[in-house]
This record gives sequence, structure tokens and C-alpha cells, in this order.
Amino acid sequence: MLRQLLEEGSVIDIVATFIALALIAASILCLIFIIVGGITFILSAGNEEKIKKAVHTIRFAIIGLIVTFVAFFAVAWLSKLLDIPFELNFSTIVSLMQDIFAALQ
Repeated sequence: MLRQLLEEGSVIDIVATFIALALIAASILCLIFIIVGGITFILSAGNEEKIKKAVHTIRFAIIGLIVTFVAFFAVAWLSKLLDIPFELNFSTIVSLMQDIFAALQ
């Protein structure tokens, strides 16, 4: 899908795909940082400094994910406002993820 998109796709399709890739990467990184913060919290053994660090890691990961989704919806809203044919939906993101995982195998 990516090769075909780069060879035959329009600029708007390429930008939409890279926005979807950024959304996927941000979601995966958020999950990783939440897991790391949770493990740090569990392994803190009552140390207040480690607990504070773990809570900040989890909080900032969630804030980062919220900012990412707000930015995505702002881009989608602006494209509709400016009448730019920006079509990116959940099925496009899922098919893109399937292509990425198929390429990794």
C-alpha cells in the first residue's frame, strides 16, 4: 500500500497517510510510556521520588496522546473548512497497520 501510494498517490493522499502513521506511532509510544510508568510505579518500593517520576511519566504520556488526537481532529476540521479532500478514517488506519505488520513478518 505504501509503495503504491508513493508511486501513484496524490500529495493529499500522501499527507493523509503520513498523518495516520504519526497517529499510529504516537499511540504506540503512549502505550509504551504508560507501561514503563506503571512498571516504575510498581518497582518504586515506596520511594516518593520514583513514585512521582512514574506518575509524571504516565500523566505526560496521556497528555501527549490527547494532544495528538486533538491535532488530528484539528487538521481534519481545517481540511473540511478549507474544502480540502482529506479523507482519513479508521479503516484506512487499520489497513495501514496491517500493511506495516505484514512487512515486518
